[in-house]
Amino acid sequence: MESIKHKILLIEDDKVEQMAFKWLLRDRELPYDCTMAGSVSEAQSILSSERFDVVIADYSLGDGTAFDILNLVKNTPIMPVTGVGNEEIANKAQKSSAYDYLIKNFERNCLQVVPNNGQKCHQAQASRRSTK
Repeated sequence: MESIKHKILLIEDDKVEQMAFKWLLRDRELPYDCTMAGSVSEAQSILSSERFDVVIADYSLGDGTAFDILNLVKNTPIMPVTGVGNEEIANKAQKSSAYDYLIKNFERNCLQVVPNNGQKCHQAQASRRSTK
């Protein structure tokens, strides 16, 4: 029996980070179908025709920020990820509808927790839907 694959949209303008995330999903054999976008505008185009279980977005993108994505995904959990820890960004994430806020690091520990947080995020979303 094939497991259900959860759909993730990763919005990341760094190709190396995109490849690292894909490798991590493949290496851990996680049940995710991952679509990549390199900018806010590319994400807008993808989101206009597809639905995702979780959106993971780099905070700083060439044409905007992860928070620009929040308006596009009203019913989808979003996790901003940033290379620079910043109280202002953390507070904004906490006050917004972002599910979580993660900080990238050189050891790529952040990438290792994203799939776990993505699964928790998906479970929380499913729980909210079932209680409505």
